Amino acid sequence: MSEYELPENQKKALDNWIMLNIVPQKTPNKNYTSYALKNLFEQTPDGFFITNKQLKEAMVRCDFLPVNKNKLNWEFRISLKSQG
Repeated sequence: MSEYELPENQKKALDNWIMLNIVPQKTPNKNYTSYALKNLFEQTPDGFFITNKQLKEAMVRCDFLPVNKNKLNWEFRISLKSQG
């Protein structure tokens, strides 16, 4: 495992958070780039430090493709689920 690869239990926790909190939408969301989502995840009660690259990899694993993968902070066609 490389120094940037997450242990399996952390991968599952991150993927689970994505699937529970993010939904697809038709238009790109410029407010929640990969870096913003990384920070949002880290601030959750079960969150932990991850890199921007680890968040990007998790989003792709969960079938959320970037609008432009050549940008540093990826945008996705997503919306956050309501917390209500």
